[in-house]
Amino acid sequence: MNFARKKSVASIHMLSKARLKKFSWLKKKKRRWLTKLFLVEGWRSCHEALTSDFVVETLLFHSPADRENISTLIELAQKKGCEIFEISATEAKALSDTIHAQGVFCVVRQRQIAEESLLASEPDFMVLVDAGQDPGNVGALIRTCDWFGVQAVILSQGNVDLYNSKVLRATMGSIFHLPIIENVKLDLFLSEIKKRGYHIFAADVAAKTPYLKIDFKKPVALILGNENRGISQPTLQLVDTTICIPAFGLAESLNVAAAGAVLISHLRLKLSLG
Repeated sequence: MNFARKKSVASIHMLSKARLKKFSWLKKKKRRWLTKLFLVEGWRSCHEALTSDFVVETLLFHSPADRENISTLIELAQKKGCEIFEISATEAKALSDTIHAQGVFCVVRQRQIAEESLLASEPDFMVLVDAGQDPGNVGALIRTCDWFGVQAVILSQGNVDLYNSKVLRATMGSIFHLPIIENVKLDLFLSEIKKRGYHIFAADVAAKTPYLKIDFKKPVALILGNENRGISQPTLQLVDTTICIPAFGLAESLNVAAAGAVLISHLRLKLSLG
């Protein structure tokens, strides 16, 4: 089906080699940093981008099997005033970062959120990640935060790039649902939220207090650490209480996504019940 021939989508264009090169470069961290753009792939992620308040500059698609879904994306893109390109299989392969590509992509402008602006909105439940390095874990954690209604995610300096393709895929579109700030200096941020009355907890495998014994009260900030090193000592010095997840088996530890799911689900229930 050639969408370019339909009157309702007359604004669909063919892609030049120069534009293809420009978009494919967004797979590199340096180019994302310079342009403040990122590339999302797949129908679900593109749909979430196009229905969010993010600025989506471009939609690209290749002869999809699911014509109804792509028609929906084209409609949404036209309403947002996006450029729309129909691309070839070769062009889709050049843009894709997956083995089984769906052939649908969006170029999205990164959303810049100031720490002062975020704190002015008075979020009562924040999750902070201290130097998380595994992109799948960080992405899954963001998805968990979205599910349980965490109101902000803070990524410290040293975290994996938020717009890494593996992070984006693991969020399953949740990156478009909640405020996320990256490259934050945790010591300064924690000092500021302490002044604002936040109770700061940190998950630490060496802690003696099980999370089930804590009476959590709003506003709360939960810190989760690096998969190998845990939370840095300078950060731990600014924490009110360290908590642990009791172990009943022989595993050395939980990864940050699994630990986050356990703790965030419990905190949300406690905070919701008052």
